[in-house]
Amino acid sequence: MKTTKLLWVLGLALGVFNASAQTAGAPTVTVGVAPSTDMALMIVAVKQGFLQKEGLNAQLQVFDSSPAALQGVVAGRADITNNTEPPQLAARARGAKIVQVMTGYQSGRGNGSVVNGDVIKTPADFAGKSIGVQRGSGAHYHLAWFLQRNKVPADKVTIRFMDAPDQIAALARGDIQGFFSWEPFLARAGETVPNAKIFSRTIDDGFSFSGNVVMREEMARGQKDVAVKVVRGLIAAADWMRANPVEAGKVANEVLKAPSAEMVSQQIQFLGWPGDFRRAAQEQAISIADWGIGIGLFPAKDGRALVGELMYPALIKEAAPSRTDF
Repeated sequence: MKTTKLLWVLGLALGVFNASAQTAGAPTVTVGVAPSTDMALMIVAVKQGFLQKEGLNAQLQVFDSSPAALQGVVAGRADITNNTEPPQLAARARGAKIVQVMTGYQSGRGNGSVVNGDVIKTPADFAGKSIGVQRGSGAHYHLAWFLQRNKVPADKVTIRFMDAPDQIAALARGDIQGFFSWEPFLARAGETVPNAKIFSRTIDDGFSFSGNVVMREEMARGQKDVAVKVVRGLIAAADWMRANPVEAGKVANEVLKAPSAEMVSQQIQFLGWPGDFRRAAQEQAISIADWGIGIGLFPAKDGRALVGELMYPALIKEAAPSRTDF
């Protein structure tokens, strides 16, 4: 008993969480997550045993942010995670052996912008201000989209690149007058920084992100039986989350550590959890790839070719043919 407890404490310290008792001889899948709402599907799939039901030993590896979890997969410290399109496209363009295997979530309200409401009241007020964003993230694309849509000259805005967890403190200090990010940082800023308010969410600005599940290519292609089981488990978790958002909030908050599970449940309902992989995600990814190539963010020449390398619908075709139109 003492040895088991010691190993559990050590795992906690390293950021590794086992879902439940491990099954001897079953393949192990390490799921990269971060303390943000977009990781709720990954957390639920492990902690509610959906991957275990597929005959897998699943464990969580916790990283500081969603982009860091992606880098964990690239480095082989995790097998799967999920994220918006830009970080995954950038990683693949730089040679990362990763593939997208399904859409984990859709974010119409999970991403957005927060501003100092005393100095920014209209889109035109962004001109002359310093705005924070995590470089290469979905929020970075949202910022570019927002400025173009509202005819705010990009050269009139000072963009400050910083990691998402650092943006709230920068706003509080006055180093920036707003930032583009995702939950829980949007809600947290509104609750903790005087005069901060959510200015808009992506759905208000005319689009939504697809948060696609990314997997080590070696697992996807070389361990296809395991990879198909992962996809089946994630689909089952997504279906359960849609039907049980309150319970899903409680489960996710075991890792997110938000002030309340109710808050997490609300944020979970800001997102869609389709558990599918559709051609519409491909077309949007091509648009984002062209943007990233155009500003030198992705070292590639052809956006459509880059997306073709990244997307791998073969697994969901086998796991759940009705969930894809590829």
